[in-house]
Amino acid sequence: MTTVPYLDTDFLIALLKPKDWLKEPAKELLKKHHGNLWASTASVIEVLLVCDEYNLDAEEVIMSLYELVDVHVLPRGIALAAAHLFKKGLRVFDAFHAAYATDDTIISSDHIFDKIGLKRIPLR
Repeated sequence: MTTVPYLDTDFLIALLKPKDWLKEPAKELLKKHHGNLWASTASVIEVLLVCDEYNLDAEEVIMSLYELVDVHVLPRGIALAAAHLFKKGLRVFDAFHAAYATDDTIISSDHIFDKIGLKRIPLR
């Protein structure tokens, strides 16, 4: 079974910020998986939350995000899975990312996904 990589927000932020220590690996993975990447509602929310922190234009960022990847909506099952993972100790956004990516691979620099058995493509 071929999976489509799900994107953790660190991947998206690395691409969207003018300078980021993960920018080059993110660009390489974007090129490798272009047209076969997806993110979630949680990714959009998290990206918006960090726009101020990184002094990014929120509207430009969201337009770019939707041009780069397919964004999925939030079904009830995902929310319940995220709640379960949150109870198990994941932070809120990591719980949502893991719940979305359960059957796929996740591109992320966050090792927490390895600890719960999620397949991960390291972003380094």
